Amino acid sequence: MPIYTKTYRRYDGQPRHHFRWLVVIEQEMKTLVKFRIFKLLVLLAALHIILRLLQIVAYDVLAQDPNNPLQVIFANLDIARIGPDTFFSFLYLQTSILFIILLYSGAGMICNDFKNNLMEVYFSKPLTWADYSFGKILTLVLLGLSITALPGVILVGLHNLLLPSMDTLSASWWWPFSIIGYSLVIIIPITLAVLACSSLLPSQNYAAITIIMALVANSSLGVLFAGMLRQRDYMAISFPLSIRRVGETLFGDHRILFSLSWYWCFLYISVVCLISLLIILRKVRRAEIAS
Repeated sequence: MPIYTKTYRRYDGQPRHHFRWLVVIEQEMKTLVKFRIFKLLVLLAALHIILRLLQIVAYDVLAQDPNNPLQVIFANLDIARIGPDTFFSFLYLQTSILFIILLYSGAGMICNDFKNNLMEVYFSKPLTWADYSFGKILTLVLLGLSITALPGVILVGLHNLLLPSMDTLSASWWWPFSIIGYSLVIIIPITLAVLACSSLLPSQNYAAITIIMALVANSSLGVLFAGMLRQRDYMAISFPLSIRRVGETLFGDHRILFSLSWYWCFLYISVVCLISLLIILRKVRRAEIAS
């Protein structure tokens, strides 16, 4: 009698999408929206967006009415004024909730597939290791952009609609590029680091704890070195501060934390992203071969 291998048979049907990684994104999004915690985290991020929306509407409406007594108050409040630092502050404050959302969403994305023996199911269909990896990464990137770059660009457009003038347009035309660039600088490292830990560790909890511990240790080390050696440039060892340094350059913010060139910070971020990406691809590629 023939002896059959203990594996899933190959998929004989036709793919529904021209881009096969879309199936991975659809599956992950359907899974995430089922969890109440995920919905609450997204709602929390939306509250910050609403506050910024109210700030822009209030400032632009009052700016059109110089006789309004509140206009004088808003004009003298730096925190209420709309400028590039407004959106830099928006993205910087949004980073904390963004990190929690991506950590919650991505910490179990790969390790749970290994744990539940889903790799053979994925790779029994016309999916390659590249489709699988790209789908997982793009899921978190799109999720991050939906609460950072997308509302940021919409708020810039709203600002130009409420206060239409060539002065407003000439002052703000470059803000969307800075918003998108800084959002990607924040999102991509978090996404790749979380998925790298998820691919190396056996459970979602282990991956989340490892990321948090590594982040705390890294940030503490940067601050410790800067204090002991009395050189603020050592703060660049802290990964979050290096990301902030790149953001300061993109938005032209001169209130910099340290004077080290943003080139070195960007190189540091790129190296971490590359290492994390190689870990993900190697792990997924080996899983495809084993399937």
